[in-house]
Parts: sequence; C-alpha cells; structure tokens
Amino acid sequence: SKYPSSSSFRGVRKRSWGKWVSEIRMPHSRNRIWLGSHSTPQAAARAYDVAAFCLRGPRATLNFPNSPPSIAFRRGLSPKAIQTLAAAAALLSSTTSASSSSSSHSGTDTVSSDVD
Repeated sequence: SKYPSSSSFRGVRKRSWGKWVSEIRMPHSRNRIWLGSHSTPQAAARAYDVAAFCLRGPRATLNFPNSPPSIAFRRGLSPKAIQTLAAAAALLSSTTSASSSSSSHSGTDTVSSDVD
C-alpha cells in the first residue's frame, strides 16, 4: 500500500478494506459529523479542514494550515451543509492532486470572514 494504515491527519483514519474516512466532532457536543470515505488520506484531510473551518472559523486547527479553505466563514451551518462543502473540497483535492501533484496552492486561496 502507498499509504500507512494510520494517518497523521486530524479527523482521518483508514478502514480495514483500504478506504480513508473522515469525521469531526461538533463543538461542545459528543455528536459527530460524518464527512465520508475517500481514496486518499489527503482528500479526507481536506474534507476535515473544511468542516473544522465551518465549525470553528479562522481559529480552527487545520491539517493544511498554509492553504486554508477558500470559503467564507458563516456560523450556524447545518451538518448537511457542512458535509456538502467537505465533500466538494475532498473531490476538488482528488482531482487537482491527480492532474498536477506538484502545483502549490500557497497564496492563491482567500478566506473571508462573515461574522454576525
């Protein structure tokens, strides 16, 4: 296997059959949001980063702090909306890493904050 069975990414683990999965705990709760199954740990980590940013804002601890999600922070998103954004980020991560694994995203992502 190309990747180890354990992940050094936050919120990411490998299933026994080889898929990488991600989930995140809701703040101040025992409830979790399932972020899906992914083919690479990087895609699962990108999904986690988007969910963490949606839940915790710019102060979130990210797997890729040098390339934060390029979405506007809005409080109060539903778990379903967070899942949708996370899935899109994982898909985008999978397609961009497949097309150009050497490209860098530093300096291209913008994050705005809409705090009410």
